Amino acid sequence: MSDQSVTELLEHLREGFLDDMPERIIKIEDEVMSSRDAGSYDELFRMVHSLKGSAGSYNFHEITRIAHGMEDAMLALMEKKKFNEPSTLDILLKFIDVLRDTTESLLVTKKIPLDISERLEVLRGQVFTEGLNVLVIEPSKLYASVVEYSLEGMSINFTFTQDGLQGLDYLLNHKYDLLITSLESTRLNGDALVAALRLVHNFNKHIKTILITSRDIDKIANKDDFDAILDRKSIKDGDLTEIVKEMMGVT
Repeated sequence: MSDQSVTELLEHLREGFLDDMPERIIKIEDEVMSSRDAGSYDELFRMVHSLKGSAGSYNFHEITRIAHGMEDAMLALMEKKKFNEPSTLDILLKFIDVLRDTTESLLVTKKIPLDISERLEVLRGQVFTEGLNVLVIEPSKLYASVVEYSLEGMSINFTFTQDGLQGLDYLLNHKYDLLITSLESTRLNGDALVAALRLVHNFNKHIKTILITSRDIDKIANKDDFDAILDRKSIKDGDLTEIVKEMMGVT
């Protein structure tokens, strides 16, 4: 098969995916309503997660971004046990509105609406209404638990990942108040991640950042990019707690 034939096939598949989106959105919308009655979001979460993956495989990254945001919101709402509140239904339906508007724009004009970021941030703000939004990038589940335990008692909405590349994706798409990252994160280490973040024009460009490492601080290439650097072993000694309180003005 020639390169041209492959390109045409991929474009045909992309068009087919986009043509199927309106029906897919209707099914997700129906599931939102039925999930509310059933008190379970398992099937809805599966549908949104599947959409996120399939949209990404066809390079519809904005659709992936919307589905990702809806996933995060659902996880937070499930954790807070707010399944059946009217505000939950309203938030999920607004995510579907963003999906529908984006799909219609892509079908008609081949362009993405300019207000997607603004609308997603408003919805995120409605879910994460209290406390600090903190992203923790830590490959060790044990140390991730230690970080969470160390900051227990503060009003914090945590997002955890072991993967630096996924962490960068979160930072490019969601507003956070604080980043806590390990130097030894997988795929993209903490040093390279923050160096990349400081170069882009993004709402997290100047985010407060704490680096956790077991390495000699003098050997860290971009140490000036971090607001604080903490030895991994000292997390348990309460150093992280005091640094976050001082840095974020938390009492």
